[in-house]
Amino acid sequence: MPRSRPPQAPDRTRPVLSCRGVSKAFGEVRANQDIDLDLYPGRVHALVGENGAGKSTLLSILSGRLRPDSGRIEIRGRAVRQLSPARAMAAGLGMVHQRFMLVDSLSVAENLALGAKGVRSPDIRRLAKRYGLDVDPDRMVLDLSMGERQRVEILKILCRDAETLFLDEPTSVLTEPEIRSLFRVLDRLRADGRAILFVTHKLAEISGLADEVSVLRRGRMAARNLPADRDPRDLARLMFGRDTAKAPERQPPSPGRVVIEVESLSGRDSHGREAFRDVSFDLRKGEILALLGVAGNGQAELVQCLTGLARPASGRIRFAGRAGDLAYVPEDRYLTGSVADMTLAENMLLTSGPGSGRLLDLGRARRMAQQAIDEYGISDAHPETRARELSGGNLQKLVLARELARETPLVVLEQPTQGLDLRSSLQVRSAIAGHREASAVLLVTGDTAEALGLADRVAVMFRGRISGTLEAVRGDPGQAETLGRLMAGLGPEAQA
Repeated sequence: MPRSRPPQAPDRTRPVLSCRGVSKAFGEVRANQDIDLDLYPGRVHALVGENGAGKSTLLSILSGRLRPDSGRIEIRGRAVRQLSPARAMAAGLGMVHQRFMLVDSLSVAENLALGAKGVRSPDIRRLAKRYGLDVDPDRMVLDLSMGERQRVEILKILCRDAETLFLDEPTSVLTEPEIRSLFRVLDRLRADGRAILFVTHKLAEISGLADEVSVLRRGRMAARNLPADRDPRDLARLMFGRDTAKAPERQPPSPGRVVIEVESLSGRDSHGREAFRDVSFDLRKGEILALLGVAGNGQAELVQCLTGLARPASGRIRFAGRAGDLAYVPEDRYLTGSVADMTLAENMLLTSGPGSGRLLDLGRARRMAQQAIDEYGISDAHPETRARELSGGNLQKLVLARELARETPLVVLEQPTQGLDLRSSLQVRSAIAGHREASAVLLVTGDTAEALGLADRVAVMFRGRISGTLEAVRGDPGQAETLGRLMAGLGPEAQA
């Protein structure tokens, strides 16, 4: 179990971890080039960069999952050769991955015991109380929200007594209350003398959390150790090399025929338990409906029923035209949205199916992939690039480009900008806004600003029910507050 407190006050003038001249290439792509970085005890160092800038590669090197081609890593002033995940953990380095590394079928305590032998529920409760990590050790991981799962990940590395923590896009799957809770936890960890590397693309988060910020751009450090209260516009210019585009202007809706009607729909999760009930709505061509809510309130199971991946328990779904003629961008871009070992051109064939007769037209697939690369700014890629070689944000743009190219009557989008940097988010939102005249769009999101910025109507899901539906008014702080109450189950129902 971890210490109850540091044995002595750490020397905050000496870095606990440093890297000098660290470089890593994958073929012709230089993911990291001559990276210098220092992390100090009791400080939060923010690392920002656009999708594909090399953040994940650097984290993989620092956590021992990848070996650099050149450069050196020092831990407490001593050079480390051939750093492996086991050696990183033994040296007090802990990683909270963007995609959580937990076993759903086990309890919290059982998950923690996998990496820290001898850990018991009372120990976990004491550690959780100390750092404000509100988690019941006896609960099953599959029953936890995304915020609760992240707390388990942090507890997992604290049970190993990690002194240096790496957090990869930790707020990308959290609601605003969960983000505030995470920041309080990180403040306690900082006060305890731990060093924290906080990787993010959300510039607005930095000034309220970090002590300093460094900027990665195209694999190189564009700036190091800047004050955390630096103007976000300056940081954006360092990240992208120029000012970012403005958010798309939402046009007044011009709804056409009804594309889908959902009537009193109820459904169950994979364990047979009720996930949602009595959900009703309709959606017309030319309209964007946002389904807003905290993860775990039945949205995922509802989408599975709408897309034909699961059967509803009761109720009715009516499609205009051929049933199930829809495009679908799933939340999990890795396991559901793409095939890692296939090329980008081959991934374009998964749902688009361009062909002539029974023969697949690979030439057209390559042209479609190249068009997606050009239009969406997918960096360091060509049609023969393997999907696994893309960053998460670039892979998301590829999946979105493939689905929007299908020109179906209905488009279902699950968390389309989750994990994307500012410029990529604006690109994706512009593409969605530009597609509304061709289709009806169902936008499933946990981001209130995204819902109000894109949608014509916002329906809030709480505990498997639609707790209220509002006509979206962009820039109305009162409406954002109302939606927040509905998401928490606190406000009165507001029907359009």
